[in-house]
Formats: sequence, structure tokens, C-alpha cells
Amino acid sequence: MIGDLKLILLAMEYLNRGTGIFSGMLTMPVKTYLLFAFFSFIPGLALAQVPMKVMTFNIRYNNPSDSIYNWDHRKDMVIGIFQKYSPDIAGLQEALYSQLSDLEDSLKAYTWFGAGRDDGQKAGEFAAILYKTARFMKIDGAWFWLSKTPDLPGSRSWHAACTRIVTWLMLRDRQSGQLFFIFNTHFDHASEEARIESAKLLRKKIDEITSGRTVIVCGDLNSTSSDQAYILLTEKSSPGFLINTRVSLPDTIKEPNYSFVGFPFHPEEGNLIDFIFTRNAALWKVGTYHIITDNRGGLYPSDHLPVMTEFMVGKLK
Repeated sequence: MIGDLKLILLAMEYLNRGTGIFSGMLTMPVKTYLLFAFFSFIPGLALAQVPMKVMTFNIRYNNPSDSIYNWDHRKDMVIGIFQKYSPDIAGLQEALYSQLSDLEDSLKAYTWFGAGRDDGQKAGEFAAILYKTARFMKIDGAWFWLSKTPDLPGSRSWHAACTRIVTWLMLRDRQSGQLFFIFNTHFDHASEEARIESAKLLRKKIDEITSGRTVIVCGDLNSTSSDQAYILLTEKSSPGFLINTRVSLPDTIKEPNYSFVGFPFHPEEGNLIDFIFTRNAALWKVGTYHIITDNRGGLYPSDHLPVMTEFMVGKLK
């Protein structure tokens, strides 16, 4: 066993230096997979794991014309979802600043990060990320717009009906020691061109920002798995493809195959448009996947169902 530990430590030191014949070839994903192989195939050296729950949830913006479905009638149920399921991280879509303030007042364990899509400050919907303050350390974070000018606040392109934004964070998990990125977004509902170009831009930005590290992507894509935007994100023949956590457990999922349900509740089979993806996540195993259908007498927390994946994350410390 001592000899195996020495081998691991030497391998880690060598990989971190990137010297020898592999110099210049050891990108972050290559290092991750090689170290994962060491821990997987040497008996008795499997990494300890810690659970991490990630949720994506379009909470529906506060629209007074929604009548009995407006925010005042739903916010306690949204808060209840967090209290019951206790996600460690959540990507929200359609949240207005006032709604985030309501959540902040009730969910003291969480910090949120994001900007209003209309001006990069407080105006318009947020694609906010909530995370448990005690568990995660924020290392970096920002946002960009899904447009030809992604750094221009409020910009819109490709015949999109609405301004669209992506929020991202680089976090350090205090429990596992893992450093990773999470992206959260909401693609346009009206323009297929905008959804396709948004998928291309999202992949490009992930490449630029993450340097090959582990990535989680949450979002309402307004696209099902048969649509081109989804295919562009997940096509395995393309380097850096995303993996849908739902398909990681194909034999165990007995839940709805829809996530948009509307007001009043009227789901359509196959209308699953809310996703959690991974990339470069060799040390992140999908443990469970859950589409949450909680309601009060037929009144749902939103016109979308929250989706949650629990990962078992390799512990590095």
C-alpha cells in the first residue's frame, strides 16, 4: 500500500510539472482522467466521495396577469422546494430582482450571483446561480449575453424575441476540494436561429473560460433532445461535448419525460426542455436524477418542474 501511495504522489507531481515526452500535451482534462485511472485501478485507493445536489429551476417571472398563478401565490412553494430538497447549487431562470430578494430573505443558507439581462444590473430577468455559502468558495464569476456582442449589456441577435444571458461561476467545494465551473442560461423561446447560435456561443465561451476544468451547465434551453440546439451541445463527435445527466441513468428513471407544464398544468409528453449537463467530470458520478413534481392540490410552484441531479464527487482532500 505504501508503494502504491508513493506511485500516486510521484504521478501527480509529474503530471503537474508536465515534463518529459508529454510536455504540452497534459491539458487539465487529460490530467484529470489519468489521475482518475490511477485511483480507479489500484486496489484500495478508490477516492472517497461526497454528495452534491445540483438543481435547475425556471421559477417563472413575477407576472401579475398570471392571476392565481402569480408569484404571491407560488413563492412559498418555491421556497419549500429548496427547504425540502436542499440543493447545494441551483441555476434559476426568469427570476426578477424582487423574486431573488424574496428567496434571499427566506433561504439564509444561500448566496446568489447574477445580473439582470436588460442592463447587466437589476433590470429584467436573471439567470441567477444560488449556492450554499458555507460549502462553496467563490473564486471567479461573470455573465455574458447570447448575442453577436456578448459583452454588451442588453444585446440581442439572431431574431431573438428576448434578451438572453448566461451566468457563470468558478467555485471551490470545501467538502471535496474540487474546483469547478457552473454555467446557467435560458435560450430564446421564439427563434430557432437564436437557440442554435446560442448553443454555439455557449460552447465557445466554455472553452475560453474554463481551461478544460470540470463544468456543470444548467438551463432552460427551450429545446428538446431532438432539436438542433441540444444536438450541437451534446454531439459526441465534437470535442468538448456536454453530457446530459439524465442519460447517465437510463435504466433507473421512471419519472416524467417533460419539464414544461404550463399554467394551468397541461404537460405534453416529451416536452423536456430543462437540463443539467456535465463536461470533463471524470471524478463526478451521477448518483440520482429527479424531476420534482411537488404541488398543492394541482397548483405547481412554476410552469416548469425543477430538475435535480445528485452527484457523488471524488474527494481530493
